[in-house]
Amino acid sequence: MSIQQKTQAPLSDFFENVFFSESLLIRFLRTLILITFILASALLCAYIFEVETSLYDLLQKTPPYLLAPVSAVIAAILLGARYLQDIYELPSYWAALGYMFATLFDGSPYQYLPPSGLFLPSLTISKGEKVEDDEVCLLDRVGGPGWLMVEPGNVVILERLQSPAMILGAGFHFIPRFMRVQEVISLDDQHWKANAFNAATKDGIEVAVHDFQFTYRVCASRHENQTGKRTLSDPYPFSHKAVRDLAYKRNVRADGQLIPWGSALQFRIDGSITDFINKHTIDQVLAPTSEDPRRSMMERIYGSELRTLLKDALGTELIWANVGCFDVKDESIREAMKTYRTDSWFAQWAAGAALLLAQGKARQIAQDESGRSESTASMLQSILQSLNETQPMGEANDHLWNIVLARTAQVIEAMTSLYDTEITGHSDNGNGANDE
Repeated sequence: MSIQQKTQAPLSDFFENVFFSESLLIRFLRTLILITFILASALLCAYIFEVETSLYDLLQKTPPYLLAPVSAVIAAILLGARYLQDIYELPSYWAALGYMFATLFDGSPYQYLPPSGLFLPSLTISKGEKVEDDEVCLLDRVGGPGWLMVEPGNVVILERLQSPAMILGAGFHFIPRFMRVQEVISLDDQHWKANAFNAATKDGIEVAVHDFQFTYRVCASRHENQTGKRTLSDPYPFSHKAVRDLAYKRNVRADGQLIPWGSALQFRIDGSITDFINKHTIDQVLAPTSEDPRRSMMERIYGSELRTLLKDALGTELIWANVGCFDVKDESIREAMKTYRTDSWFAQWAAGAALLLAQGKARQIAQDESGRSESTASMLQSILQSLNETQPMGEANDHLWNIVLARTAQVIEAMTSLYDTEITGHSDNGNGANDE
């Protein structure tokens, strides 16, 4: 640290915390010093330019000389307002002048004296944004003193000239001098839908990821909320450390603006998707047969490692995520893959259909053979039944042979009558078709 910086640090601390303090005693001393300066300047001028005979005579000749120091003070205020307008690019000089008078002669309300602070600027924080009641919000442009109304579901970070000052939740707050609103954060659940991004597979094919989106919010602290969750008594819990991390750990773009909250999260979350795509082939990503790529990606996104990273780096809790849909970026490759897969699926379907047809034919043959076997068995059973019913007389072999022949003739006659009926039916259908 240089000598100049070592000298400026105590002076800055003295003016911020002592000379321009909001305490009643300091404000009284500031007013007393201003009045003393005016009177002392007038007395000095009267002493120099007048011939006094006594102290009483000097005091009588002093009032005309009050014009010079009073004019100097008024000129300092007017020039200060002009400087304020120029340095903060305010559109109206009267707004800067009103702010100068309010900051000089007004301040935080006294506890026992008539209320003050009525002429100070004010700012309302709602839905994570600054709501400016006037055309120019001096509290936002310049800083305190002023009034800050923070609606539930919001948190505000205040900064001093050299360092962060405080974090304010919902309520009506007085903002002292040398403090200004640095960041406004909404405690509601936030939703982010990412633009399409690309990743290359293991076999070198570029895949486009569409509709990747997630929901997130600021982490809650168990020290400030016993459960660390939202309750009726504390619907918007938050961690001071998480708010500071979110405000001061984000990267800065080339134009000097902070990267949006959702974009900073996407930079850390979509790595789980791109890493999976880089380590697998195009078929494993778009047409998996075993491992579900979406489930694998979601397991990585919801894993403890990524959650801890988001909490430590950005003070953010991930609530929900959707990996979106994947498609081949190159149209020619996409059409070639569609044709190949269509042919492959058609071949699989044709093979399956042929297999089913063969299985049906085999079942038909098996059923035919089973029918023939049942017919033979029933014929033999009928022959045996006939033998049991008759009492053969004479030569047994002759009687048995006659019975077998008679029963066989009956079976053949029955089968012939069945086939004759089918043939007659087919002949009738054929004659009908010829007649037509």
